[in-house]
Amino acid sequence: MFKTLHTLWTALGKTSGPGYRAVSRSSPRRLVMSEASAAAMLDCMAPEIAMGCEGIAYLLGQTDGATTLVVGTIRPESRTTPGSFSVSSVAMARIVRRANDLGLQVVGQVHSHPGQACHSAGDDEGARISYDGYVSIVVPDYGRRLPSLAGAAVYFYRQGAFSKLAVEAVKEIPARL
Repeated sequence: MFKTLHTLWTALGKTSGPGYRAVSRSSPRRLVMSEASAAAMLDCMAPEIAMGCEGIAYLLGQTDGATTLVVGTIRPESRTTPGSFSVSSVAMARIVRRANDLGLQVVGQVHSHPGQACHSAGDDEGARISYDGYVSIVVPDYGRRLPSLAGAAVYFYRQGAFSKLAVEAVKEIPARL
């Protein structure tokens, strides 16, 4: 067969050597969200906060897989208990359709836990959407600290798994700059 890369390159009709592209490390992951979207998390989960149940809302925006920008928050139809939440496939389809109608993506979710914030095994398994750039924000104390993300844990999906995002990688953009 071909003894060298040059012989192969010549056989393909190329007049110069193969082109190379620089290999760089993957971009740092980060979450950027508007102040209004953070405030809307509280609005979306207010009924569950009052009842002492876990709450859920979805985050709308855009992502390139490395930077996720959240510009809005939407409340799904859901079933909630003090220890869980459930969103049907029909309710999820409505969320995706609404995002699409707005020219946005469903880029993440925010949900509450009764105690400390962490991504449980159930959270990993129950993620209805997961693709590079998708974020999962878990807020403690049933979300009673919202719109502050104090005590929250933020996870970023990349290459098949959720991993915790560093606090400094989360930026909230104030409504008035």
